[in-house]
Amino acid sequence: MAKKTTRTGKAQNRGTSVSALRAERATSSVTKDFVDWCVKEHDFPAETGLALLEPVATLAAAYFESTPSSDVTSFEPVPFRLAFAQLMAGVDGQDEDELDFIFESVHLYIEFLAETGAWTGPEEHLLAVHSLFHGESEEGGIPQIIAPELTPAQELEGLAGTELARRMEALLGWLGAGKDVTSTGALRLKDIEGAAAAIGVRVKGVKPSDKYLPEVLFGGGQVPGDAVRSVKSMHEEPKLALFWTALEVAQLIDVGATRAWPTPWTEAFLEQPELEGREVLRAFATAFVAVSMQPGELWDPAVIEAASVKTAILVAATTDTPPQMESIHTMLTVGVGPVEDEHTGTLVLEDLAYFAELGLITVGTQVEVPPALVICMADALAETMDGMEGGKDDDEDFDPFGVSPASASTLKPNPKAPILQLKVSIKRSSPPVWRRLLVRTDLSLGQLHHIIQASFEWLDYHLHEFRVGGYPGTVYGVVGEANHFDDPPLDEAGTAIGELLATERDTVAYTYDFGDDWEHGITVEKVLPADANAPAVRCTGGRGRGPVEDCGGVWGWSTVVEAVNDPAHEEHEEYRDWLGMVPGEHLDPKEFNKDELNEDLTYLF
Repeated sequence: MAKKTTRTGKAQNRGTSVSALRAERATSSVTKDFVDWCVKEHDFPAETGLALLEPVATLAAAYFESTPSSDVTSFEPVPFRLAFAQLMAGVDGQDEDELDFIFESVHLYIEFLAETGAWTGPEEHLLAVHSLFHGESEEGGIPQIIAPELTPAQELEGLAGTELARRMEALLGWLGAGKDVTSTGALRLKDIEGAAAAIGVRVKGVKPSDKYLPEVLFGGGQVPGDAVRSVKSMHEEPKLALFWTALEVAQLIDVGATRAWPTPWTEAFLEQPELEGREVLRAFATAFVAVSMQPGELWDPAVIEAASVKTAILVAATTDTPPQMESIHTMLTVGVGPVEDEHTGTLVLEDLAYFAELGLITVGTQVEVPPALVICMADALAETMDGMEGGKDDDEDFDPFGVSPASASTLKPNPKAPILQLKVSIKRSSPPVWRRLLVRTDLSLGQLHHIIQASFEWLDYHLHEFRVGGYPGTVYGVVGEANHFDDPPLDEAGTAIGELLATERDTVAYTYDFGDDWEHGITVEKVLPADANAPAVRCTGGRGRGPVEDCGGVWGWSTVVEAVNDPAHEEHEEYRDWLGMVPGEHLDPKEFNKDELNEDLTYLF
């Protein structure tokens, strides 16, 4: 540890909880020995030794909340890792000096316990805890996991025998020579059912115009007890999105602007699995775990917390001291363990059950990783920890959740941000189509894009842009996308709505699908005070149903409405078949359901 005599940040506040008081008493019992050791072994002043114990006491308080322990001379690896992650996450902003001080303080304290013989727990626990400070990252990296010695044949047998491998091969078999995708890389609605079935999931893609039809919601006339859940996007089925993204990350499929197809590596694997199988299956299992551990919905504290807990559990599951299910249940109990959101436990246990179903782990009295999967888990966790600690994946374009709203923002949420009352209208629409939305100013333009998509029932099949000041104006969009023929857009994910829309009558233009050119006008009607109890976005009014995709713009939509409602129209049957309308159904272009939109917005945020 580098010599450190002053602090650059503030000490963590331990409060006056029972755990904090226990931590202070326990830390006091080792204070003299630790300070003396710091003075003798590192030539630190005594006051520095005392300062170094402050983060240790804070960590101990968090640790005591999840265990019945009352001393600071031994720690169980899993709750220690979670408590340490909680301590690091509690630092305001990006105070690297403070993070460095906490890391060095706790690391030094563990070294003190090891070198002086003060450690009172099992030796394997000490090794596991100590290894947290010697991973690839210097801010709480994962243990240096040593994979069991397996022959290539043994590893292949273990990987190929998992349900994960069987479902991956089934999905690749379904993909065949390739399938059409949207401009965002998502599967088309017509293909969702087949792809989902390949991985053991029963969902069906439906068009917005179908969402009220019982026969669609229940899979073509099946009884409700055997219902097929309907989705309007591949990303509404997390398991399918996970498998699809893992295939891309593992370089088993290429996804272009309009089509996805298997890579040559995949084709070689399918032809001769005995030659390519081990590397392909290892790459896919690693990608699958890495993607699944990313906290996609960054605005949801339970999801973030669950990602941290799952990482800690899987870290321990790859060591010689796998976590006990009893300890995991204790850790996930609000008010007993360190988790703060009651939904966290549900998320963690559901994911562990899914991992077990796929053969990635075994769950009994404890959680363990099968020998053939240890190296995959270790590599995936290393990538996950890099991401959680602010690192970047080697692939700069890696986005594990594709078009999710989380991936559309790099901004820190601020529940105290003012609220804008926006009116978003589709220009030149007749009858008028518009929505009135209350939106927090701290949301990004990327998140506003997804709000607009949901508001008008768009499916995010095409490119889009925000433009300020008319033409030529300033353009915001997804960095890396070629929006029309303009210069590269500014990053919508890093631009807050409030930066462009701050006062009444401020406006921004939003265009979706540069073929049909759906132009939306966004106008600030009111600026309202912050409300910490209000959702990030909600709809308070609107008119008109959203037009369907690829109908030819506002004039094409008028033609569609006229045709489907007029039996004498020459294209009457053609358009009704295209929209999936049933006999007797009428299309009302003025129809709008505010409650249903708010349900969709709740899903997003």
